[in-house]
Amino acid sequence: MAISGISVGSESASNRYSRTDHRQAAQEQLQNVFTAVLNQVGREGYASADPLADRADLPKHIGDSWHQWFDQVGSTRYHFQAGHDSPSVQAGKSAEEVRQDYEAILLDAYSKGGYANPIQYVQTLTRDQLKTVQQVHHLAEPIHTASLSTEASLNLLLPPGAQVDANHDGLTAVGAGMLIGFPNSNTPADVRDAWEAAIENVPERDRLTYELQMMMPLVTANLKVDENGQFVRSVQPNDVDWTNPMNSANYSYAKAADEWLEYLDYFKYQMPTEQHTRDKAFWTSFRAHLNSSSDIT
Repeated sequence: MAISGISVGSESASNRYSRTDHRQAAQEQLQNVFTAVLNQVGREGYASADPLADRADLPKHIGDSWHQWFDQVGSTRYHFQAGHDSPSVQAGKSAEEVRQDYEAILLDAYSKGGYANPIQYVQTLTRDQLKTVQQVHHLAEPIHTASLSTEASLNLLLPPGAQVDANHDGLTAVGAGMLIGFPNSNTPADVRDAWEAAIENVPERDRLTYELQMMMPLVTANLKVDENGQFVRSVQPNDVDWTNPMNSANYSYAKAADEWLEYLDYFKYQMPTEQHTRDKAFWTSFRAHLNSSSDIT
């Protein structure tokens, strides 16, 4: 199924959209557009992004892609009252007003060099604009611009679903928050496609579990133990010895899937049969879809 208004630069993208739902298609369009925006100022976007067929009118693409993504998620993500569900909600603001206000910020950031110099740009935002950004990103605390890194500032100017792990540490800084998830901006296109195919019919309640399991190498790599295998400390993201093994040139997603399958077989009789069957089916499917690409090992 195609999403109108944004052109993509390859037939493979159209084929992928035909087998995904509207929300996923809109999110990928968003990633394509904002990757083009970032590339224009010499920054990395999504490794899995498709090039735009027409980059001549990026402001229109920005507005259209944000609007289309918002149409898919806005009614549930932003439609509630202040004081309920999220401390970021602005009293008296409708979801449509939030959409329009953030779109104005996106376009202003584009026209004024915000994506080239995000730290400086976010410091020019008014209090009301910062409240809009806070609500769009569901940030629990007000935004204090003076203490933000380049990545944390940049991701305030990128819609949810298009934010990037600019420093390749495995985490995505958004304001004062850190996000972890899979796929992320550094995930190769073939791996992203294999993941989407495997997880397409997985219930929402299980998706987060598998995403976190896929990111476990990042977590375990930053747990320090002594010579006896006893826990010593957890390395924090800003520590000099923080490491991201998934950023290694020889990292294997196929091997990661194999390791989960081995884990499930080893602990088969120590978990509920339904869980073992469900989890093995998912990781087997993901591994099989990786096998279908000769570029993945």
